[in-house]
Amino acid sequence: MYPTANPPLGHPATSATPTCPFTERFGRRPPRGFAAEAAGLDWRTLVDTYAPSSDHFHLADFSRRPLGRGITAYEAILATRAPGDAAGEFTAHRLTTESCGDLTAMSDMLGRVGARTEIEQFHQYEGHRHGGHSFGDTESWCTILRAGCGRRETWALGFGQTSSEASIAALLSAATRLHLR
Repeated sequence: MYPTANPPLGHPATSATPTCPFTERFGRRPPRGFAAEAAGLDWRTLVDTYAPSSDHFHLADFSRRPLGRGITAYEAILATRAPGDAAGEFTAHRLTTESCGDLTAMSDMLGRVGARTEIEQFHQYEGHRHGGHSFGDTESWCTILRAGCGRRETWALGFGQTSSEASIAALLSAATRLHLR
């Protein structure tokens, strides 16, 4: 019926073309590469794969203080757990940086704890109810990132109450996928 992998919204995909659960759940098209990679997954598998739990990188605190001229001072406590560490065993890092944005600051902080993560593509969605679904019980934003480190690349998801929270969650998911899987 539709020769491409992405049938028009509102039209069912053929049985030969599995759809991305993000599209099915929210009625929106995610980025092509992400949609193709996630095609045929159920929602739980999609979230477990692309938004893995924060058991390796946990943002315990994140604060910002404007310095003027578009620069902000950031302070965070980023707890990390290496692959060989016991469950619940974290090392807390108090990190500071000055940056022009939340993602740049978090990326710098991840680099300082040995988890360099560079954003290659950025896609953000504000949540609206579609078919009885929203992004989550408390989340109203979703960020989908394509991130890399060296020759490795991955897609990642993040959800949050604000666009910034969703973006930082996606960056932490990307770091987990790039460095700990």
